[in-house]
Amino acid sequence: MKHENETKKRIRESALRLFDEKSFEEVTINEICKESGITKHTFYYYFKSKDDLLDNFYKIPCGLSMEEFTAILSMDSYVEQLWMISRKLIDFVKENGTDILRQIMIKNLSNDKGTFSFDTNEIKEVIRLQISIIEKAKKSGQILSKISSKDLVGIYQQIFHSTMFIWIVRDGDFDFEKYLRYKFEILYQVDQSHRKAMSSGMVNEIEDEL
Repeated sequence: MKHENETKKRIRESALRLFDEKSFEEVTINEICKESGITKHTFYYYFKSKDDLLDNFYKIPCGLSMEEFTAILSMDSYVEQLWMISRKLIDFVKENGTDILRQIMIKNLSNDKGTFSFDTNEIKEVIRLQISIIEKAKKSGQILSKISSKDLVGIYQQIFHSTMFIWIVRDGDFDFEKYLRYKFEILYQVDQSHRKAMSSGMVNEIEDEL
């Protein structure tokens, strides 16, 4: 998106702002044109439809930059290293909100955009890193689960996406990150000394919400 034509970028940013204020369904192309100061002809020059505005969002960011990779590996706790990798996906979910993510899911259901594919080189590299960290965490006693490291990664991915689905369906009426942290610690059987969800009284809050 950083290489986009300025007009195209302005249209997209105006539309996303409107989607956030109202909802994807309620916002009209006329409103987008007015907000971005363009004509309908200009809108259709750059985009085929409102759906087309979301094209850049169909790929959930999973890869790590060198800075992120270094920051993760510099952390003392293997549990927190693992959680930090997940934070990139969590931030994507929280930043875009239920309405945008709902449209992304709908689009993938009608025509697979590859949003939820695990078969890219970028994702495979992250999975290898996660497996490596889990192995170290098991040896150090920070993670107590006897499930294979590869299976743990796969199960967590399923938990992440199913939690995201529930969060979207329920219009974000519970704390996505808090609930996911709870599931993360339960799945991996994180040693008590490295738990955050359990030690801060989050369990009762989560159970009350769900």
